[in-house]
Amino acid sequence: MSDAKRVLMVVDDDAGIRTQFKWGLSGFTVITAKDRMRAMEVLQKYQAPVVTLDLGLPPDAEGSDEGFAILKLILDAAPATNVLVVSGALTTENVKKAVEYGAYDYLAKPVEMDKLNAAVERAYQAYGASNPL
Repeated sequence: MSDAKRVLMVVDDDAGIRTQFKWGLSGFTVITAKDRMRAMEVLQKYQAPVVTLDLGLPPDAEGSDEGFAILKLILDAAPATNVLVVSGALTTENVKKAVEYGAYDYLAKPVEMDKLNAAVERAYQAYGASNPL
């Protein structure tokens, strides 16, 4: 992919996390969403090839059902998108389910920015390899 800023969608209901990711992922044009409706609007408008997705989103902020529903919607709408689940809901069941649904990777919160940057970069490289210009 080119050296131009690349679009990354961050889906998280925590404004602090959205801001942290926006500042910490400075090599990317970060577009944020706090819920399902905004995530699908952003996906349609910007066609983000890489997405970070929290699982604990309203109306199921304490669970993971809403996050998995959004994961499925994103991959149904844009199957080539690489979704990195970045969640504090780290259980073996959630990791297995995320992989079964088609997530590219699963990172546990709190995540170090250098690890997140490396994971996002890998996801972009994988996207570029499978979707050449």
